[in-house]
Amino acid sequence: MACEPGEEERVVALAEELDGTIAVLKGRIGEIGDRRLAVMAALTVLDRLHAAEARNAELTARIARLERAREQAALAAEGEDEPLIARIDRVTDAVDRLVHIVSASVRAMDVDAEEEVAPTFARARAPEGRPDNAEPPAAGVGPPAADGESAADPAPADPAFASRTAG
Repeated sequence: MACEPGEEERVVALAEELDGTIAVLKGRIGEIGDRRLAVMAALTVLDRLHAAEARNAELTARIARLERAREQAALAAEGEDEPLIARIDRVTDAVDRLVHIVSASVRAMDVDAEEEVAPTFARARAPEGRPDNAEPPAAGVGPPAADGESAADPAPADPAFASRTAG
């Protein structure tokens, strides 16, 4: 038999399969003539082909149903995420508001503490006759203090401070 180049192996395999079908029919029915055996083999092969095509159509339909079900599940899952995403957004907004409130409170506490403490430090640092905003003298510069310590010594005469720093 003639065939296209490269199809020789396929044609040989088909001929061997047809020969096998004829051999099975001969074994079951007996010798009934080559023409009748060829027709019965053709009918048997066509029956197999139709069964395979029906199975193929069944599997194709099943694949289509599964793909539709997958698409519907994906759409349903997208819808399920929306409430969760909205809830996460609300929680994030609430946390941002709390951070803003706490930050503002901390800044206000820092300003209040600075306003309370700044005048005390200014009075403790400024020697008599010098304005509070004047620069202190450099370390080791100026007359010695009455208690014998350097005038540049920033330690106040607070006993609690002295006990904390003694060591």
